[in-house]
This record gives sequence, C-alpha cells and structure tokens, in this order.
Amino acid sequence: MSDTISFAPESTWQDQFTFAHVKGLIVCRGPIRLEAVECFESLGAQCGILLSEKDSILYPQTLAPELRRLKNRQAQVHHVPDYTGTSREERLARMDEIVRISTENGYTHLFAGYGFMAEDAEFVQRVEEAGLVFVGPGSSVIHRAGSKDEAKQLARRLGVSVTPGEDRISARTLLRKAQNDPQTHLQQIVQQHGLELPEEWLSGEPLKQAEAVLQAAYRKRVDLFSTEDLIQETGRCTSEIWTDRPGRRIRLKHIGGGGGKGQRVVSNPEEVRDAVMGVLLEAKATGVGDNKNFLVELNIENTRHNEVQLLGNGTWCVELGGRDCSLQMHEQKLLEVSLTEELLESAIAEYEASGNAKKAEVLRTDLATLRTMCGQAADFGEALRLDSASTFECIIAGDRHYFMEVNTRIQVEHRVTEMVYSLCFTNPDDPEDSFLCKSLVAAMLLIACHGSKLPKPVRIPRHTSGIEARINATNPALQPHAGGILRHWSPPTTSELRDDQGIGLRNPDTGLFQPYHLAGAYDSNIALSVTHGSSRRESFERLVEILRTMEVRGSDLHLNLDFHYGLLHWMLGHDPMVKPNTRFVQAYLTLAGKLQQQANELSLETAWQHSLQQIQEQWGPDGVLLCGQKQTLLLRPLKRLFGNAHLLMGWLAPRPQRRWLVDAGFQWQRNPVEALADLYHYLRLEEHPDTPPSEQIWPDDQTLLQRGLDFYRDLRTRLGQPELDWLELTGLLNQDSVPGSFALAGEGQTLWGEVRAAHHGFQLGMELTRLPALLGHETGYDDFLSNDGLDVDVSAEFLEAKRSASSITTLAPPPPASSDEVLAWSGGTFYARETQEGESYVQAGDHVEIGDTLGLLEVMKMFNPIRAKFAGTIRTLCVKGNAGVVVTRGQKLFEVTPDTPPSTESEEQRTQRQHEATLRLLEDNQKVCW
Repeated sequence: MSDTISFAPESTWQDQFTFAHVKGLIVCRGPIRLEAVECFESLGAQCGILLSEKDSILYPQTLAPELRRLKNRQAQVHHVPDYTGTSREERLARMDEIVRISTENGYTHLFAGYGFMAEDAEFVQRVEEAGLVFVGPGSSVIHRAGSKDEAKQLARRLGVSVTPGEDRISARTLLRKAQNDPQTHLQQIVQQHGLELPEEWLSGEPLKQAEAVLQAAYRKRVDLFSTEDLIQETGRCTSEIWTDRPGRRIRLKHIGGGGGKGQRVVSNPEEVRDAVMGVLLEAKATGVGDNKNFLVELNIENTRHNEVQLLGNGTWCVELGGRDCSLQMHEQKLLEVSLTEELLESAIAEYEASGNAKKAEVLRTDLATLRTMCGQAADFGEALRLDSASTFECIIAGDRHYFMEVNTRIQVEHRVTEMVYSLCFTNPDDPEDSFLCKSLVAAMLLIACHGSKLPKPVRIPRHTSGIEARINATNPALQPHAGGILRHWSPPTTSELRDDQGIGLRNPDTGLFQPYHLAGAYDSNIALSVTHGSSRRESFERLVEILRTMEVRGSDLHLNLDFHYGLLHWMLGHDPMVKPNTRFVQAYLTLAGKLQQQANELSLETAWQHSLQQIQEQWGPDGVLLCGQKQTLLLRPLKRLFGNAHLLMGWLAPRPQRRWLVDAGFQWQRNPVEALADLYHYLRLEEHPDTPPSEQIWPDDQTLLQRGLDFYRDLRTRLGQPELDWLELTGLLNQDSVPGSFALAGEGQTLWGEVRAAHHGFQLGMELTRLPALLGHETGYDDFLSNDGLDVDVSAEFLEAKRSASSITTLAPPPPASSDEVLAWSGGTFYARETQEGESYVQAGDHVEIGDTLGLLEVMKMFNPIRAKFAGTIRTLCVKGNAGVVVTRGQKLFEVTPDTPPSTESEEQRTQRQHEATLRLLEDNQKVCW
C-alpha cells in the first residue's frame, strides 16, 4: 500500500507524527495481515508476524503467502502452535506466549486485526500491562462495549433503541437457584469459591450483583452453573418471549461472537438445546471458567444490516458514514456496499430527474434514518471514549433502526469506507497545514502512536460509491469447501483493489504463480475484491467486469465468484439501489437451486434433435445441413449455463435493452444472433489470447457468429437505419416487397429475396437460445422482483426452511454414496460429540430418524450438524475418536441399515425422463415470434 497517509515534508507540525520508533507484531491472519504489513512498512515502521503450524507445516502447500512479502523471515516470523486456543487454558497460554514473544524481540506495538483476540479485553489488558501499545480499542473500551451485553446496556442509557430481549442470561441462570434470597445465595458462592469483588458489589439490583459475581468467577476460572442449567434458563427465557410474541423467531448471540460465529436462530422450543450448544461451541466458550453469556433477543424479520464506521482518540469521535451488509448467508457477510449521505443525495437527484418520485421518497426516508443512526453512533463513541476504530451496528426495519452491537475492532469491510472517504487532519494553529489519511489501518496506528496530539479530523469525500465482494472458498450452495488447490489467479486490474493475503504474489525468480492449498484450517474467506464508482451502478458495473475477466484455476477448487457475478447482474437488472434484506440470499439461493433442479431435468441433445426435426420439416436437408454447422456454437454456451445456476441467474436478469418476452408466448425483442454474442461475452467465451480452447469460442464458430453480426449490421446500414430495433427489422424482413429505403443500387427484387433467405439461414437453430428464458419462466424467476419501494418481493416458497434446504442442496449435491452410507460432504474436522465431557450423538445399534444429528463437521470454523437423510439403524461408526478427527470430502462416516430399502433410478430411466421433460417444455412453447 503506497497510499496511506500523505504528509507534507515541509510541515514542522506534521513532522511530529513519525513511526520510526514503532516495531509492531501482527497477530492476526487473513487479508488484513498483509494489508497491515504493507501499511506499517509504508509509514516507516518495522513489523513482524505470528505464524501457526496450520499456516506452515501441518498441510502441504499452505505456507502463509504473506511470507513472500517479508524481507527477513528469520527476524520477522514467530512460530506458534495456533493463533488462539480451543479452550480457555490454551487461550491464556497463547496470550502469555504472545506477550513473551513481543518483549523478547523488542516489539513496541501489537495489531490484532479483525480476528482471534482483537476484541478480547483480557488479552488487550495483558498487552497493556506488559508495557506494549495495542493498536486498536483499549481494554477499558472493550470492557464497556466489546461485550454485546455491556454495549446494549450503554445504548439504553443513551436512549438508543435496541432489539427486545435478555442481555444477561448467565446472571439469570445464576439467580435461578437463589429462589427468594438472592443476596444470601450469592454471598455463599463468593465465600465458597474465594471470589474477589469490590466492596460495593452488593449495592446494585440482584442481576447486577450476579453479574459482578460471574465476572469474578471468570477471573478465577470457575464455573458457577452447568451448561444444562444454562439451557434450561434459556428455555424459560425464550418461552417468555414466545408468550408475548407468538410465532416469532429468536436469536441467540454470544457476547464475544463475530463474523457470524456464535449465533443461532430458533423457531420453537425443540431447537433451543442444540442452538445453545452451537453458540457455545462456535464461540469457544465450553471450557471451565469461560464466559458463556449470550444475548436472547427477538429476531427482527425482514431487516437490513447497516453499520457505521467510527474512529476516535478517546476525546473526539467521528463517523465515516455507513455500509449496507445485508447480503449475507449463515450470518456471514458476502457483499458490502457504502451507504453515505453523498450517495443517497445523488441517487435521489437521479430519480427525481427521471420522474421516479416514489423511489426518490423512499431514499429520502433512508437518508433521514442514516443521519439519525450516524448521529447516535458518534454520540455512542464519545460516551464510550472510543480510542481507535470501531463499528456501530444496527438492523433496519422500515424507517426504524435498532442497535445491535459495537464491534471494537476494524471490520473486514473497512475498505468500503476507504473508497468513499479520506480523513483530513488540520493543524489547529494553521488551517493551511493539513494531511490526508486514506487508510483506516494507518489511522489506527496514527492514533495508537500520537492520539492525544491529533485534532479531530474532517471526512473528505473520495468516490460516491464503494463495494466489496468477499471471495470465499465455498461451494455453489455457499457452504465452506476445504481442500482445493489454487494453481492460477490472474492479477488484479487497474480498477480492482484486491486483498488476497499475498496468494497472488508471483515467484520472484520465475514470475510463476505458486500453488496454494485452501486446507480449511481457518475461515473460508481468502480474499476481498474492492472497487468504487461515481454511482452505485458504476461501482457494480466495475465489479461485474472485474469478476468477468478474473481467471482462477485449480483442482477441487470452489470459490463464490459465480455467485457474486450472477447476483450483481440481478441487482443491476432491477435497480442498483435495491434494498435486499438479510434473508434475501437464502431466497436467491433457493431460486437458483430450483433453476438447477429444472435444468437437470432437461437434455440439450434432445432439444437439438427436436430443432433439427423441425428444420427438416420446414426447410428440408439443406436447412438441416446449414443448421448442423452451428451445433457447437449454440450448445457450448448453453451447456455451461445449464450446468451453473449462478451464471444462469445472472443471464436471466433484465438488461437495459429488453431481450425477450415470455408471458403470452415467447417473443424475441432483440436479434437472437446478437443475444448469442452477448452470451459468449457474458460467459467470457469470446476469443482472447493465452486461453485454452475449452475456455473460448472455437474459430469456426467465431466465423459463423461474426458473419451473422456483420450481416445484420450491414442490412441496417443499407436500410438507412443503423439503430433500427429488432421488431421493426423483422417486420420488414417478413415482407415480400423491397422496402423503399433499401439501398440496392438497382439490384431490385432478386437481391431482397436473397437477403430474406440469408436472414432465415442465420436464424436457423436460434430458437434453442430461448431455452434459458423458458426455464426461468417455468421456475418463477420472472416473479422474483424489486418493487417501487426498492424492496424485493419474495414468494413464501423461497423462505420455507425445508423447501429451501432441498433446493439449495441441488447446487452442491453431496458426494455419491451407497444407500446405507453417510459421507462427509466436505473436508473438515469431525466431532462425534458436542463437548469432550458430553455423550456421543450416536452409538452402533442406535435407531435414527430423518433429521437426527449424527455428529458435527467443522469446516473453516463453522460447525455443521451431520443429519440423517433416512431412518435406519447405525451399523458402524467409521471414524474413531471423539475429540476431533480430520476427514476428507466423501469419506465414510457411518454405515446405516435403512428402515426402507431405497429405490434407484437407472441411467435409461433418467435419460427417458429428461427426454420427456425437454419435449414438454418445447412443445408447450412452440410459438416463437421473431
């Protein structure tokens, strides 16, 4: 990064803000690690990193790619078993080890990014007590707001609206046994365990007293209640909420969770037990003395997730606008966009200029909400005495917002804010003396080193819109997919800022890409692709082109690039300012799965033969011969579309120039030859050098396609109407008589007949290109729309849990298994029980029903239940061990004797079914209007 802080060399005031004294230890991983290394070095600071065994020696080809960037590995790299531990004991040991490494190697500062222990107040306090400077919010700030329960209590005191629910379920659990005399009960606990508390701990209400006792117990690492007690109290709490609000869903969210981990949503009492255990497992809070508190709050449905970027030095606090992070799955964000006053004001002006008063009014309401939310965020930061970067997170329902939490760390999506604002720091004694800071990581280091000297900055607009796509190692169903090897990745274009951990750094000697194994030991996010624009539409269009031209190759490699590509086309096709809610991606994936199910039922070979038969009947052998030349031209792109629902979703999205109508019989609104050329461009199958033949149009097909394009372009020119639309052109071509405007240089009727014949020849077989549109119409794609309120109208069928799960599974079917086996759907770590102390989910001889949990599969830090797909009796446990066993995709986990022998479909039956389904679709839509 060469563009962090722009100091003026002639300014004596700016000279004081130096970093030569800094030697920072970077204790995080992921895209932020390399960004921090480059930022520190660009400012003249020294730095080093931690390196875990999983990032170096446990898996082949997983050596942290950032190492290629370091100049002195021996001095800059410090090896640890892991960045954090799986239990409290391991975490405490790692904290001590990090402090020891820092002091022994002369580090002055420590940067934790957005992972592992970035929000761990105990860790930050140990760092501070060791005389080190933590680059991030201090321990006192984290104590006050880093825990989600403390943050909500502060928000209430400031008059900020919060989601209804219970913040202190652990304190409630502790008080449950006290019955009518909580104070005596708590005093007995304090005496029994020798807990140390301040003298005034008995002055508050019982819940506050219980909270004080719990905090003392955490420090002494003792448990005051069992996990079963916590589950029972959570059951009572959720029952109370359901009594007041029947039918609503409830969210459980660990106070130290983040990135979607440590959260579960429950719909009924039967789900509470598994949800509590899932929350504790993902938050790594199952050990003795761990803080097991989580929020139990009403899940506000049909909401958007907005957040405000904050930056403070302990005295002042500034807000840097918002970000919309509503596009998420499994509580993890996927696509983030900027949300600022400048963006909304610009979009409002565009709507007003185009006469769209309804959408302009919607955005005026959003602008008022944003201003209120940003104002509250700044007030919260000042009350908190925020001394670094943090994020004020809210959920939006209509024109109301509810505070969720403060993330006392930098966020993954901080680059989105950097796209739209810089910070200007001005000399209080000289308004002409100022410098710009364009990096939030640099701003954090600036505050950590010189916070008290810094005047309150002013935000300076850079670009109107910013956007970030998280590139994750996930399969088409957006499930984490471990084990792939990345063998090639094209460099970023000039319009892309890509944080890829250094994966793209070439071998300095050969210039070759170095293979990288996505082993799955950590989070599924491998890179961030960021860009900007003068409007949200322009930023979307730039990101679409970035993704279209991005070349990624590897083995067993699954990335979510096609998901982003298809989704961005859908949003561009409706309105870039559309406001999907947090459940939109589930519905979108369900529709994609339904499309894939229908596509799997069709046979392109049957469609091709049906087309040839019709041509034979109408045009005879010459027509069949001519059409036969187009077989690969037509079928290659269609095969790619039908095999990838995400690409199909994007292709079906509306375009500025309408391509077809389906409602009352299929009708082309655009020349199918031009639409086919667009499809080759969309799929990046056009001719381009240094690309295998399988990834581009074949030469003979290119010749055929180009002839067609040239013919229609020349025809329009001869008609004197280069912009003549398709319906008008076909109207002329359907006439026997020569149009008066046709420039034939006296050739007359004969040449017009040849023109019409050529037209029919170029259109032969083109009816196949309508198949994607027919398929979309059949599956309800055309009903998946945005409205004038910029919301998305989603049919209930796409949100119904079982139907949704079934459809989404089609996008990434599990590995083929025998009828009596349960296989691992991905590589990961298999757990036979919830905790080391718990009982195994199943034993040999147990009978299970459909949906019963058989075990857990941890993939990239996400715990996924392995559920029975059929009723039967466990015959064999194929994986030995309970504490966590690494398994590969397709590995056998259980052998199960099914209650009912399954029926299987033969290859012949499947082919016949596809044949019949294809003919039915074509015959139901025989009429094609050119």
